[in-house]
Amino acid sequence: MVSLAAPVAALPSPPASSAANPGIIANISRKRKHVDDDDDGPEPSASSQAVKKARVSFDPAIEVHVLEDYDEKGLDLIREEVRRAIDNHIAGDSTDYDQIKALFASRPSAPEAPSTKLLKKYVVALIGSVNMLGKNCSGLVHAVLDCSWLARDESFKRLYITFLGSLMSAYGGYTSQVLQMLLGADFSQVPPPSIRHSLDPPITRPQLRERVHEAINRILKLIPSASGVLSPILAAQFPHETENARVHMNYIQNLLEITRYAPELTGATLALIMTRLVRIDVQIQVDMEDMDDLEETLIQEAVEQKEETIFGEDEDDLSDEDSDDESVTNSSLDEPTDQKRLKKLRESVIKMDSIIDVLFEYYHQKFVKSNIVDATELFELFMSQFVATLVPTYRSRHTQFLIFHFAQTKSQFTDRFAGVCASLTFDPSRPHISRLAASAYLASFIARGAHVGTALTRDVFDVLGRNMDNYRFDREAACKGPDLRRHASFYAMMQAQIYIFCFRWRDLIVSDEDDEEIDELILEGRELTWLPGIKETMTRNIYSKLNPLKICSPAIVGQFARIAHALRFLYVIPLVETNKKLRLNKSVASSVLHGGLQERETALSGKLGEDMLQLDAYFPFDPYNLPKSKRWMEGDYREWSGVPGMEPEIEDDSDTDSQAEESDVEEPYEEGTATEMSG
Repeated sequence: MVSLAAPVAALPSPPASSAANPGIIANISRKRKHVDDDDDGPEPSASSQAVKKARVSFDPAIEVHVLEDYDEKGLDLIREEVRRAIDNHIAGDSTDYDQIKALFASRPSAPEAPSTKLLKKYVVALIGSVNMLGKNCSGLVHAVLDCSWLARDESFKRLYITFLGSLMSAYGGYTSQVLQMLLGADFSQVPPPSIRHSLDPPITRPQLRERVHEAINRILKLIPSASGVLSPILAAQFPHETENARVHMNYIQNLLEITRYAPELTGATLALIMTRLVRIDVQIQVDMEDMDDLEETLIQEAVEQKEETIFGEDEDDLSDEDSDDESVTNSSLDEPTDQKRLKKLRESVIKMDSIIDVLFEYYHQKFVKSNIVDATELFELFMSQFVATLVPTYRSRHTQFLIFHFAQTKSQFTDRFAGVCASLTFDPSRPHISRLAASAYLASFIARGAHVGTALTRDVFDVLGRNMDNYRFDREAACKGPDLRRHASFYAMMQAQIYIFCFRWRDLIVSDEDDEEIDELILEGRELTWLPGIKETMTRNIYSKLNPLKICSPAIVGQFARIAHALRFLYVIPLVETNKKLRLNKSVASSVLHGGLQERETALSGKLGEDMLQLDAYFPFDPYNLPKSKRWMEGDYREWSGVPGMEPEIEDDSDTDSQAEESDVEEPYEEGTATEMSG
């Protein structure tokens, strides 16, 4: 009995011409009887052959195997095909060249798409011919760069990244295009894993994201100069502030991932994120203009919907997110204008909250796990961002709380931040707007920082008084009255000092008693012992010709007057009442001060009448209410605490109106327009 079955692997390869007609190869096991196997015997007749064929029996168990690689060309043949296609393309015949381009342009999930195994051979061939891919072959290069490579199998991914490195090594001009491809849609919104060839193994979104970073990492290691090209591309492709939270979160998380394997890009990347975050922050304030109590409404709505996920319960379930977004957009067309604005603002608040929370987590890991040298270097990076971005902006509402939190993690950071703010405040070479912002940051940090100690509070209070003394000594003789345009820095320092006093007056008392004993002294009406010189310094500056209590925010001045009187520190209420009758000259409206804010003017800075000639009650570290990220503020924030026994302030509109009628004030003072200190 002789078996006619042959293993599939032993079959000879079909000629190239038959490659287009794959068939089904059957392994057939069959039995036959031997008639005469002697090769020397006579030739069998036709009738005997028929008899022999008729006596052949077949095994009923037939195994059928489809050879999926049967129609694929050999690697050597493909190498020659690619070489000749390029040569012919350069010579003017692009037929084969265009066919190769079409292979890479095919959508992996399309029925006619080439298999990943076949496409790998072309990638190998292109790696071997990379020196031929000059400017005459840019079309083929772009086809390869635009191909769907992320969701293919592991070996294709490795070959593709190798091709990218070889291409950039041979032609540096492709560096920008390769990096732009890697940072394209994949960086802001990873494509669905379902877009893959049917023969490739399943893959998840996190794996797709890892592949992008693996490619960038290998390229940066192979070509260090690519870092200089990558940084501006990261900035150029950053999502616009109107993009939704999902897009921003994807992009920012990818940026933070880059800093982990490319430390040389850390400074520029974090500065980029800070700058764009401030834009979103300021835009929220602009959108809130003329809408009363809107922020509180938005925060409440965000709290109610904080269980909504930014990425969804399962990232692999987002393949239809584009159609969902479109349906939401279409349905929103029928909404009233006010509802659209509210919806847009609510989404912006949620986006802001999500981004800041991610940044808090990132920096927390850096500060906690880093040694003091690395943490100090990171904090200095914070300071450079603060000076370059936050101080000139002046109106950001939430971004600065990153610095507020981490500046209180170590005492040296607390001192450093206060020192930077003080240096900017006292620097005469700085623009007025920067000095005003710096003084507001300094006052707000000292007043609100729960970890700001007594010693630093006293030092800042003292240095503010001494600088005001020096300023007054140099300019009081030529002063004709309160003038914000001419003496903005002096008034900013005074407002900072009285704001600090309202929050930290206990730290300015010289006493061995605890807080409860001090409270008893106050309730008994006994005198307190204050730090030497502070009462005298404040008296000289307050009652000078510069008259700072007329220019400082009426809300802050009113609160200071009441607290100072209750503590028997200073009695300035008569001066405050007199100032209400003093008219400020509108002809000296501060173009230096308010002109610098014109681009970023918000509902917080829009002022009418005499308010234009007075300082804003703006302090950057006012209460932080974003629902998700506010958890980072726990233990950092000093809440308002009044003076024991001091009567609560009661607004009397009739008294205010009568005072306005009796006075010669052109615009009546409305305390409700300023920020409440007890907020």
